[in-house]
Amino acid sequence: MKSNPFKDFFYFIKSDRRAIVALGCVAVFAIGVLVVVDAWKDEDNGTIAKEKVSVEEEKDEERVEVVMREFDPNTVDSMTLIGFGLKAWKVKNFLHYRAAGKVFRSAEEMGKTYGWTEEDVERVRGYVRVGKEYEKKDVKKWKTREKMEEREERQTYTSNKFRTLTKVDVNMADTALLRRVPGIGGKISEAIVAYRKKLGGFYSVEQLRELKIVSPELLEWFEVSSSPDIQRLNINKASFQALNSHPYISYEQTKALLQYIRLYGKVKDEQALLETGLFTKEEVERLKPYLAFE
Repeated sequence: MKSNPFKDFFYFIKSDRRAIVALGCVAVFAIGVLVVVDAWKDEDNGTIAKEKVSVEEEKDEERVEVVMREFDPNTVDSMTLIGFGLKAWKVKNFLHYRAAGKVFRSAEEMGKTYGWTEEDVERVRGYVRVGKEYEKKDVKKWKTREKMEEREERQTYTSNKFRTLTKVDVNMADTALLRRVPGIGGKISEAIVAYRKKLGGFYSVEQLRELKIVSPELLEWFEVSSSPDIQRLNINKASFQALNSHPYISYEQTKALLQYIRLYGKVKDEQALLETGLFTKEEVERLKPYLAFE
């Protein structure tokens, strides 16, 4: 006769039954723990596998042999660029940019490609060699544009040029008046007006020499009034942008000056500015007409 385990259970004494129940609970708990641990292992294995794939992909990129050689950016293929260690997607963007009709004359122009960085430009700088056929196209286009500008200059302003030496107030003249001076066209006149605005006005004709495109012989055509209207810069209240945009104050000097004012208070005059050690005597002298110390 087969025994019934369920009925047999009640033949045990109370303490034995408790022990059997406890052992059963422990067994169930142990099985549950094993199931959970096994699931975690599967998940971890999946993550590790993904990480291995990612690492392998990175290693594949690192395995690309860096081979740097001279190339024409207008005909170079993708493998040559990848040989410089450039990312494949950056090379793809470059080829799309070129396919749109762009002609490249330098590494800097290649750097205009979407996604390219200064580091990418430095990688290829020194290896760019533009073919003569592309140089000729650019030279031809440049010469055509130059001839058109010269023709326009002659047609519009030749008859309007000063016939005799005429002094022009460099602080008052607009571009139209400046272009009446022999030897001055649109680019030079615009450069003079733009520089005058940055400075806050000229206090000396010699300041025009700071513009490389203004030749020394042009200075005889200009003058500065005895009391020029100079826009002054309040050195204790001016913003970072206002100080940094002045041609006579560098970026580093702007930062240091603002920090000095925060730490030690206002700068009262030119001598105090010199004593900060941020400017040389020559720099302070050159800045003097533009400074206010309110």
